[in-house]
Amino acid sequence: MPLTETTYPPPDSAIDSSSSPVFLIFYSNVEGGSMWCPHCRDVQGVVKAAFTGGSKPRGVVTYVGNYTQWKTPSHPARGKYGVKSVPTIIKFQNGKETGRATKADILDSGKFEAFLGV
Repeated sequence: MPLTETTYPPPDSAIDSSSSPVFLIFYSNVEGGSMWCPHCRDVQGVVKAAFTGGSKPRGVVTYVGNYTQWKTPSHPARGKYGVKSVPTIIKFQNGKETGRATKADILDSGKFEAFLGV
């Protein structure tokens, strides 16, 4: 499945109650042609490869805003989803969180494949 993008905050419909996993990917906004967060840029190719193709899991990208918006302690992603850093990928199944990965997990191919369930 191709990666899809959704608005921020992501609507509940982005995380349906399907028994198939849905991965919600939190990235920094794109500014000047690339994401402002260097860690997001570091994992971008790995994430794209993991979610692009017919037999790949469903990935939904949501952008957390610019640097100032993201660093606000009351940012909605920090409250509702408990996101502490970007990039963060949260795995949902049957509408419930079943796992999460951050930069180090994404760049460790063994951990990331286990997280994805491949």
